[in-house]
Amino acid sequence: MEYTAQNLEYAVSVFYNGEQAERARAHSWLTAAQRVPEAWNFVWELLQPNKGTEIQFYAATTLHTKILRCWGEVPPESHDALKENILEVILAYSKGPKIVTNRLCISLAAFILQQGTTDLAAILRPLSTEENTALLLEVLTVIPEEYNSMTMGSALRAKNRAALQQACPRVLDDMLRCLQTAFSDYSKEAPSDEVVQAWVTAATCACSWLTLGGEDSPDGGGGSLSDRLPLCRALMQVVQVLFTWNEAVSDVALDACESCLSGVRAAGGNSGAAKFPAAGLQLVTELAELATPIMQRDNVPNSINEELLSALITCCVCICECHASTIVRAAEGSEEAARHEGALKLLHILLEAQAAPGHYPLHETRSNLVFGAWYTIQDEVLNLMENSPIQERHKKNAVWRCLFSRLLTVLVTKSEANEQELSRDDQEMLRCYRQDIADTVMYCCGILGDWCWTTVESAFNASDTDVRREAALHIFLALADAAPHQRAPEPLVRMLRHAVDIANTSDNKRLLHTALDCLGGYAAWLGAAEGGSSAGLGAMCVRAAGAALPRAAAEAALALRKLCADCAAPAADLVAHVVRAAQSPVGRSDSWVRRQLLGAAGFSLSAAELAESMPLLLELAAMIEQDLRAQASDPTRLSGAAECTASLMATLGPKPELAGTLLRVIIPTLPAFAQHENLVEPMYNILRQMVSTLMDDCMPFVTEIAQLTIAGFNTRPCPAGLDVVKLLVILLGGEWPDMGRLLKACVSATAQIVAADPSGCPELTEGLFALLYNVTKKKPLYIDWIDDVLPQLVELACNCVRMWEAGAARAACNWLAVLAAQRPSALQPQAAALTAAALRCIGGATPRNQIEPLAELLLALNRATWALAAGNLAAWLRAALAVNGFPTVHATDSHKQKFIAAVLKSVS
Repeated sequence: MEYTAQNLEYAVSVFYNGEQAERARAHSWLTAAQRVPEAWNFVWELLQPNKGTEIQFYAATTLHTKILRCWGEVPPESHDALKENILEVILAYSKGPKIVTNRLCISLAAFILQQGTTDLAAILRPLSTEENTALLLEVLTVIPEEYNSMTMGSALRAKNRAALQQACPRVLDDMLRCLQTAFSDYSKEAPSDEVVQAWVTAATCACSWLTLGGEDSPDGGGGSLSDRLPLCRALMQVVQVLFTWNEAVSDVALDACESCLSGVRAAGGNSGAAKFPAAGLQLVTELAELATPIMQRDNVPNSINEELLSALITCCVCICECHASTIVRAAEGSEEAARHEGALKLLHILLEAQAAPGHYPLHETRSNLVFGAWYTIQDEVLNLMENSPIQERHKKNAVWRCLFSRLLTVLVTKSEANEQELSRDDQEMLRCYRQDIADTVMYCCGILGDWCWTTVESAFNASDTDVRREAALHIFLALADAAPHQRAPEPLVRMLRHAVDIANTSDNKRLLHTALDCLGGYAAWLGAAEGGSSAGLGAMCVRAAGAALPRAAAEAALALRKLCADCAAPAADLVAHVVRAAQSPVGRSDSWVRRQLLGAAGFSLSAAELAESMPLLLELAAMIEQDLRAQASDPTRLSGAAECTASLMATLGPKPELAGTLLRVIIPTLPAFAQHENLVEPMYNILRQMVSTLMDDCMPFVTEIAQLTIAGFNTRPCPAGLDVVKLLVILLGGEWPDMGRLLKACVSATAQIVAADPSGCPELTEGLFALLYNVTKKKPLYIDWIDDVLPQLVELACNCVRMWEAGAARAACNWLAVLAAQRPSALQPQAAALTAAALRCIGGATPRNQIEPLAELLLALNRATWALAAGNLAAWLRAALAVNGFPTVHATDSHKQKFIAAVLKSVS
């Protein structure tokens, strides 16, 4: 269809009003139209005032696209005419529609940047009249935004950056003059809507220029923080005026406050601002003075000014994080009194924000904004303490102990979870919020040390409801990783006893779950603590977890597994208790719970004396054997029996006698698994765990394991089976005479499936080449076992390097690379074709994230020792790259020669 104005208008109408399929076709055609040379002409026709807004917006968007993507189509002598046309349509749309005006202003910004920002003032002079002030500010606002997002060459970017940074102080000074009207006398009358809108525009423009450059300019475009303090004061004065006159700060007043606070963040919160500590402290003091009355009035549950508070808190957090070192030093009293008070006041404002009244997210959604600041402050405090003389540390620590003790108390309160009143989405928000609280608790621990457990215990003892007790336990759980090694602070021990009592008696679901999590969370500490007040506590925890199984099966089973894994002595003493729990009806009701309980039983059995553990293991083995037979006869029943068996086997490594006994009992049930397609993989999971656990001790069973493995591959090759083969070959390949037959049978069966459709089974493809890689690298002599199928495997691998599935392609490349090192003769017939295939992939035939293994493959081919008659990588590279347009039309002859030289040089 021809790109005429009539056709374009029709396509735009279809895009906005047609059916879904028609809209997709229209979108594709309209997108293509934006790239054709004719677009430079039809945009002006479509921008006529009599066209619909959708048509005008499409034309303005097309103009922007052409300037960005097709600038080379405009000859230099036409630049002035294009500029005049853009200015003309901008002035024509000065009254709107706003969406079109904005896009045209962005187009002018793109034009300015494509010109290298030459004579910015001259280009914008037609917009510098009083009636066009709004247009001028719009263009000025989008110029830095377009610079930050626009793709351009390094030379043009450097030219633009220099010009814009030179213009930036003048622009910011103009914005400051506009914002300084906020210092007028508004004691009797509020500012008009026009004045407030002017503040919004000026603040938005200032913020845009303050963030000029992005990563290219870490100092921003606004010069030093000292130079920008007057602008920051004006921005904060706007917020002060609007807060004073508006009980509910909304609409344009809210826009102004948010824009001004964003400007303060941009001026005082960038990396360059931290280089000016004196100015930073001045900004901190003035920001604290602004925030104090706002927090006093509006920091209440369900605040009508939630958006204003969020913007203010975000600004305070940004300034605090940027100037954390300066704030910490000032708070410790190393600055003059006013600065000291300003730093403390900002820290207390953050604490008030963290302690926002009401439950999150039911009554407030702002306390989550502060979490990151505490990490930064803690980090600075610890750094300063580490570098301070010992005699000064106590004084400094008193300041921070007070602050972080209050923070910890706040976090206990904010952890309270009233889920009954929350929707499912809000419950998920609360879960993430409590995780953030748990992370922040660790920052408190870095400052407070053992005092954390004292604080949490006080909060628990003061709690009068289950919700509050659960919150205290949640904080106690967060401290588990910081529990002191081989030391037992009394508050910690008492809190753990509280958790034991709750696990034994409570029916409150959340409280019980958190208490059980505490038992599991402190398992590692219990295993390391010895004697004193913690004596017998491990056994109490194990008994409590077992007692809680009927009331909270999943949480209790997980706690029991952790306790038995880390607390060997109580696990051994209570081995019969744990094994009975694993055999109980509760323990058999859910496959996940059952796996945890069997794991707990395995740890207990391994910790106990063999005379006591062997009879108990035989009981478990008999139960498992029955479950495996039931699963084999009907896979829909007890579908987790195999996984449970593997879970138990994994824990018996310390006692090979137990693992061997279990294997003898269950191995007769496994042939039935090998015959059923859905049960082959569960069987391999058992075998893999058996071999991993027993290692050399599985030699008496290797014949049966090998038979099961081959039978399973005859039914359905799978990655888990290849893992079993890999373990057997690496561990026992030199000890069992039939290992070669096993390897060849399994590799051949897998290769036959993979060759039919490698991309249809990428995990199996990856598993095959991972097996071959490990055998070739670790036991290269074993390659003789598959010598007669090696050519087919090499050919298959050469085909698989071109796969789009990254894991499979990487595994194929890795095997071919190690094969080139260990046995180049096997790879030699395919080497030239493989080189060409690798180059085709590097040229774009496969995703770019697969370049690394392909490069390693080429280097391996270069390092390999080839027969003289076969050639070498240099010859294969030159032959492949001699073809025009290979591997991509973008590769010139010079590019190809540089590539060849780089590859060959890398190992020379």
